[in-house]
Amino acid sequence: MIEFSLQVESRIIQAILPELGKIYAASQRETVFPFVCPNPLDDDLVEAWENGLAEEGRGDREAVARLMSDPKFAHGRVAVPEAEAEDLLRGLTELRLAIRSHSLAEVPDEELESGEFSLSGRDASERIGYFAYLVLAEIQERLIERMG
Repeated sequence: MIEFSLQVESRIIQAILPELGKIYAASQRETVFPFVCPNPLDDDLVEAWENGLAEEGRGDREAVARLMSDPKFAHGRVAVPEAEAEDLLRGLTELRLAIRSHSLAEVPDEELESGEFSLSGRDASERIGYFAYLVLAEIQERLIERMG
């Protein structure tokens, strides 16, 4: 079991949980596969390819759902079975990309990645999205450290 405490106050986590839930639900409805099948002319291969991606994506999303529904998470505790760590990493990446496109679309990449995001003048959705983006990034970083 991989366990750690986040370096953020639980009130911030509790503030972002509703937004994470909304974005998670929205990402469940999106069925576009960003990875093109290597042979798009072979219908059987395309079907197997898309079914495989859908199945893998379900496992990734289920790992995220388990994390978000864990009562300890609202208080900054993360506990993940080692066997689920890679699924959770992929699921968190998908969720961060969804946050990026839904809540932070107007924020330049350089500003986001450098941490020079200014909260002043931002609407509530962008502020919450930014904090959610950071919290998920911290979870990913800490998971990677412990997977070693």
